[in-house]
This record gives sequence, C-alpha cells and structure tokens, in this order.
Amino acid sequence: AGFSALMLLGLAGANGVLMARDFLSLYIFWELMSWSAYLLILRSSGEYARRYLLFGVLSAYLLVMGIGIYYHYTGSFLYSASSGISSTAWLWILLFLILGFAVKMAVVPLHVWAPYAYSSEQPFVAFLSGGLSKLGTFGILLAMYSIAGISVLQGFGSFRGVSLFGYPFALLGAFTAFIGTLLAIFQDDLRKLLAYSSIGQLGYVMVGLGLGTPLALGGALFHAFNHAFFKAILFLGAGAVIYRTGKYKISEMGGLGYRMPFTFLFVLFAIFALAGIPITSGFISKWMLYEAAIEKKFVIIAPLMLIASVGAFLYSFRILYGVFLGQLDKPYENIKEAPLPMLVAMALLMIPLLIFAIFPGWILQWIDGILVAMGVGHLDYTTYGYYSSIGGADMLVFWVAFILLFMVSMIIFLRKLKTTRIVDQYDNYLAGEAPPYVKLHAAHNFYKPLRDTWAPLLRYSINRGYEKIAKFFIGGFEEIRKMYTENPQDYAAYLGIAFLIFILVGWWLL
Repeated sequence: AGFSALMLLGLAGANGVLMARDFLSLYIFWELMSWSAYLLILRSSGEYARRYLLFGVLSAYLLVMGIGIYYHYTGSFLYSASSGISSTAWLWILLFLILGFAVKMAVVPLHVWAPYAYSSEQPFVAFLSGGLSKLGTFGILLAMYSIAGISVLQGFGSFRGVSLFGYPFALLGAFTAFIGTLLAIFQDDLRKLLAYSSIGQLGYVMVGLGLGTPLALGGALFHAFNHAFFKAILFLGAGAVIYRTGKYKISEMGGLGYRMPFTFLFVLFAIFALAGIPITSGFISKWMLYEAAIEKKFVIIAPLMLIASVGAFLYSFRILYGVFLGQLDKPYENIKEAPLPMLVAMALLMIPLLIFAIFPGWILQWIDGILVAMGVGHLDYTTYGYYSSIGGADMLVFWVAFILLFMVSMIIFLRKLKTTRIVDQYDNYLAGEAPPYVKLHAAHNFYKPLRDTWAPLLRYSINRGYEKIAKFFIGGFEEIRKMYTENPQDYAAYLGIAFLIFILVGWWLL
C-alpha cells in the first residue's frame, strides 16, 4: 500500500510539473515528485536515499535561486511575465534553472546519485529512469526555449548558428554520453550498468538541447521519448531476471535465454533501440542528433557521440551474452519465465518503438508543432522519415530492403537447417572433463583489455572528489563544534569578540 501511494504521489507531482503555468506551482510539484522518489528509494536503502536527497536538495536550491532572480526582475512567477529582463539577469536565471533541472537528468558531474537510486525496487526504477528523469529534459526545454526564447539565447552571441550559451551544455552532454557509456561497459552489477547507460543516453538529449537547432531539438525530444520506453523495458527485464534468479551480478548469470525466451526477446529489442539499430525508432532519434552535430561541424561533440554509440554496443553485448546467452548454469535449470504481467508490460512498451520506426513522421509531426510554437523553426519530415541539409533518413526504403534481406536469409537458414546436428552443451570439447564455473561462463573480467587501456582515466573518480569535499566540510564543522564547550566563560568571550568585530566593522564603514 505504501509503495502504491508513493508512486501515485510521484506521478501526481510529475503531472503537476508538466501542467504548471508559473514557477511557484512548478516548484511545489517538483518537490512533491522529489520527496516521493526519496521515500521510495528509502524503502530499499537509507544510504542510497541520502545520496538522492542530497542532490535533490541541491536541485531545489538551484531552482530557488533561478526563480528568485526571475521574480526579482518581473515581480511575478508567471512564465508569461518574462519580458523586460536584462541579458545579464537572463544569464543567471538560465544558469541556475538549467543546472537545477540537469541534476534530475544526472548530467555529469551531477550524476553520482543515479547508480545508487537505480538500485532500488525495480518497478519504481523503471518509472524513475523512463519517466521522472525526463522532467529534467522538460525543465531545460521550458526554461531555454519557451520562457527565455531563441532571441534571448542568440543575444549571448552565436557560433556556427548555435548560441554561445547553449554550446557549453551541448559539450557537457557529449561528455556525459561518453563518460556514462564508459562506466557502463565495466559494470558487473546489472542495475548499475543500466543506470550508467541511462546517464549516457540522456547525454545525447542534453546535446540536442544545447545545440538548439530544429534538427537537434527534434532529435533530443524524439530520443527522450524513445528512452522512456526502451529504458523502462530494460529495467523491467532486469527486474524479471533478478526476481527469478535472486542475483544482481552479470557474472553470476548466463544462459537464461533458454528459460526466459520472451524476456530475452523484449530485452533484445530494447537493446536494439538503445544502440540505434534501424529496426527501432532509436535509430532515427540518434541519427538526427548525429546529423545536427555534423551539420554544424562540431569536431568534438560529433566524435564523442559516435564513440559513445560504439560503447553502447559493447555494454549491450555484455547484457545479452552475460545474462541470456552462453552456457546455462545448473542452479538456473528449473527457473521459469517471468510472470505474465511483467511480460505484458514489456510487450506494450515495445510497441511504440516499432511503430515509430516504420512511421517516424507521426511523432515528428507532434514534435514539429512544439518547435514551431517555441519559435525554433520547422522540421522537414515525411511519414517515413526526415530530411536535412546533409542527408536524412527514409525508413520506407530501409524496411523494404530489410524485409527482402530477411526473407533471403530465412530461406538460406531453413535450407541449412536440414543438415544441422544439435549437440548437448556439455559436448566433448573439454575431453569429458567437467568445466569449472569460471571457464564455463566468460562474463568474468569482461572487457578486461579495454579496462586496462582506460586504467589511467578510470583512476580519477568524481565520487572520490565529492567525498573529499564532504570530508573537508565535515572537518571544518567538527572544529566549529569544539567551540561549544558548555563553559559560560567561553561563551562570554565569544560574545565579546563578536561585539568588538561588530564595532570595528561599523567604524570602518562609517
């Protein structure tokens, strides 16, 4: 009952954020959503909940600062009262608001709460990653392009048609995509792998929000939409695997595709969407973002995104091989498929990823209406794809080619199947010896050569940086605490010193 009530409160807060027409209402519903999420995480771990709370408070303070400056210059909390604000004031308003919303998106270096929060109860984690994290995207879009507007952003100057204010955020998004992907590759905990993957994928969205062109914003909104569905499938699939096996580590699984075939198929399709395989709508959104960066000749952003995309294939393969493929270990020989409600949920979430892979124009039409309403510009789209100055994508051509090649491949496969000999998984490749577990399942030390290559970079940890800052402040507060000696003479001396400082400062000012 408690879980359902908190989920409903979080959903109410999320809806309130979307429906608000003033900053005061937005902030109230934002806090309702954040506190509901905190209490849901608290059900699983107090330590993880405290991490989320710390960054939730940081987000709240940043939003209060931005809203406070906005109110100071307008005398109103209404979004529509934004006229007459100076460029300098807009700079600070947008900076505070964007950073406050970016905390919810887990943009590097504000991401350290996410891997722990995503280790809580799986139904909530699917909602947190697939739904609540998108409110950060909504907030940044609202602040930059709906309330401030293109004219304000261009007033800060431009570089190759992109606002100088937005470009650093696009660069930060590309860096987030790279770092999130790199960290995901080396995770053995399935939940943390998906958490870092989510950080990396939302980095793509941040790139689009920063670039601010119609193509970039269209790709960002489309990818945020796709991410809501494929990441929810992945977390629900992980929850199903954990529910049946009781294990979290990928190296302790393997071969589960033989016992959980439907879960495997749904997760496989979601991974296709995550990696940008063309049979899913994830391809279109990523391709739009790539072209948006290439179109403007951003030689840092585009390569970082492409490298992150290659990395997505690597950690996706780790999930597929380590969890579902390989040899089925004996403890899992009798496990059952995921419960029917879990399978139905994953199947329903898969449908939009397939429909919009065939007819991307259906959702691009909706996105185009948003961009026009914000004064950003038009998308050049059709029912089956879109066009840009450097290319585009036509999914009708792809699907015709895909179906033809698939039919040819199936014919060849069925012809070869007649001569195929099926052997037991414990065939004589080990000369009758019983294979030890570590050799049986190669998910141990997965990508070790890659880890060794990146070892110099992996030595640096943002987490450890935060820990050092925390220790510094704790040490300072501990020294201050020592002043409270419960001795009245000490307190009298403190008052005397404070009074003397007050007199000296007053004399100096006068």
